[in-house]
Amino acid sequence: MKTLILFLPFIFLGNTFQTMPEEKLSTKVYDWNALETEKTNSGERRQILEGKTNALDYLEIHVTTLDPGNAPHASHVHTDMEELIIVKEGKIEQKIEGVKKILGPGSVILALPGDEHGIRNAGDTQASYYIIRWKTDLQVAKNQTKQNGGSAFYNWDEITFQTTGKGGKRQIMDRETSLLSNLEMHVTTLNEGVTSHAEHVHSNEEIILIIKGEAEESIAGTPHRMGPGSLVLLTDEVPHGIRNAGKGQCEYFAFKWVK
Repeated sequence: MKTLILFLPFIFLGNTFQTMPEEKLSTKVYDWNALETEKTNSGERRQILEGKTNALDYLEIHVTTLDPGNAPHASHVHTDMEELIIVKEGKIEQKIEGVKKILGPGSVILALPGDEHGIRNAGDTQASYYIIRWKTDLQVAKNQTKQNGGSAFYNWDEITFQTTGKGGKRQIMDRETSLLSNLEMHVTTLNEGVTSHAEHVHSNEEIILIIKGEAEESIAGTPHRMGPGSLVLLTDEVPHGIRNAGKGQCEYFAFKWVK
């Protein structure tokens, strides 16, 4: 019995360490065509990254593809983690605390700690979506989720398109969450041949996710070609800039966070 009592805490600590990877993530481009595809009971999964950053104790990103009518798992609750879902293709039904929405490509869902949420393919073709999850060293107090705006649905079809001299912009969110003092997210549309901006530096970490066309991300003077589905994590205040490198318009999500 004594041996068992001493051994169980060891196992518990081991599992804890497994869920909090020690790898420090650096600036990197993740090419959609280079991602490995894993077959699952409900469809497919593509793992993109997992580790920690300067601002986040934990960051994990993967893409789930669901066959028609399937769900990856039952509805569940995160107590210490926030989750961002971006629909890549198809039609999904997202449920948060009993509220259901049918959403298509480009739509975004923010699920905050303490809110029960679940997702399923609501269409007759495959549906794919990005899962972006993070933790910080902050503790979520009771009722804090709703005080900070709560979990939310952002339907692509309801987001206003603002025309600009370079193309356009859709503002998704610019808000506080339970774990972040600010999460800002928008979609930029660039006309053919247009540069969004020259290389610049900012302290906030950022993710850029290409959803249409071809873009070239310049990182510390090195160009990186990116097609639909590809993303780049920008950290450590590295100089970066982006331009439309293909035919026709290109579009991409850009989102930054502050702890």
